Amino acid sequence: MKTGSFKSAVAAAALLFGTTSPAWADATLMGSSICDNQADSFDYLWIAANNNNPDLYFLSGNSVNNGAINAVGHNNQFNNANNVYIAVHGGVDQVDAFSGTAFAQLFLNNHGNVPTSVTFYVCQSGTVPNNGVSSMAAVAQSYPGNQQNSTLIQTVTAPGPNSCPALAVNSAQPPVNPIGNLALAVYHTGIQHTQAYNGLLNTLLTEWAGGNNVVYPNTNLSFQGYCQQQLGVDATGQWVPAFITAVNNQFGADYLALVNANYDGNALATCGVGQQCN
Repeated sequence: MKTGSFKSAVAAAALLFGTTSPAWADATLMGSSICDNQADSFDYLWIAANNNNPDLYFLSGNSVNNGAINAVGHNNQFNNANNVYIAVHGGVDQVDAFSGTAFAQLFLNNHGNVPTSVTFYVCQSGTVPNNGVSSMAAVAQSYPGNQQNSTLIQTVTAPGPNSCPALAVNSAQPPVNPIGNLALAVYHTGIQHTQAYNGLLNTLLTEWAGGNNVVYPNTNLSFQGYCQQQLGVDATGQWVPAFITAVNNQFGADYLALVNANYDGNALATCGVGQQCN
């Protein structure tokens, strides 16, 4: 079983799964796209390592009518989270299984208090769809300021238009000295890849689906298959902490190598108080 060299840096986050944090604790929001590949799990670990272990919440459903934001391993209210980090897959006008506008409405329904910040680690969440607003702006404008398209949220962050974010080494050139700790990575868009990238990515995706005889511990299921099975049994995500730990144990070293194959790129875009969010 492989363990990443960065594991020690994020072990504290794993140990804190299931604890109760103060009512003002921050929040990481995950969803069903955790089953797509390893990215969401390592996004969670990176967020935990860099933001004092936010409480975990899990999206269920796919519309305002059947959607929910479920606390995982604690009893804190999502409404009280100051800073919210969103770690799911997405697309233009899509956040996990929700449209951008439906996600924004579900977010508001569960977070009536104005959050201090909302950060989207979500592909295309800053892209404006035809005849609409970006997912980023949909959340921002749910807490309207005094000016058109303004917001009361201090900072809303997302990848810029027509882009997807990824963890990378903070270097404009191919890294000579790879980072040994996931927490040292940065989230950028428009990143460049070393020649090793394609092979590393192929191995990760192959093994996620059960290739090379990689199965979820104590089962005969692939990590993807086990994740989908658990999602069908418990859509509220109470199984997610143990799953993330298993993903880290199995894929940590290879995922860190993938991050070390990413470099350069641009910082995420922001809007907030006094700025238009489109």
